[in-house]
Amino acid sequence: MMARQRLRQRGDTIVEVLIAMTVIALVLAGAYVTTNRSIQNTRAAQERGNALKLAEAQIEQLKGVIATSPDAIFASATTASPFCIYNNAPVPVANANCSQGTNGNATTAEPQFNLSVTRAGNTFTVINTWNNVNGTTLDKLQLTYRVYP
Repeated sequence: MMARQRLRQRGDTIVEVLIAMTVIALVLAGAYVTTNRSIQNTRAAQERGNALKLAEAQIEQLKGVIATSPDAIFASATTASPFCIYNNAPVPVANANCSQGTNGNATTAEPQFNLSVTRAGNTFTVINTWNNVNGTTLDKLQLTYRVYP
């Protein structure tokens, strides 16, 4: 009789093992999802920081062009439609140099930041768009700069 009781208490049943494996799998899946989401948020913040840096660089270059040769901005036919500043000169947005990488050089690789500057009188709006981390939608950053004569 004692031998039978010992046989019944010898180990875990298959059901107990499956329940333990399910609990461990759920914990690991939760950790994976949390880590993945954290990495995506970090990458999105890095891309937004890069986009801000490139937009600020456009404003600084715009300031430089206005200070040295204002006619290149205010009297140019190029600046009647959206443009970007490349090598201290306005170029149409269709120019490949308006699509820049994180280093500010023209690129077609991701992340690709598409810069455009529009002018309404003395107010300049710099718009930077890029594909989000998932590549599903466009993120957008907009800065405004006003020139006082």
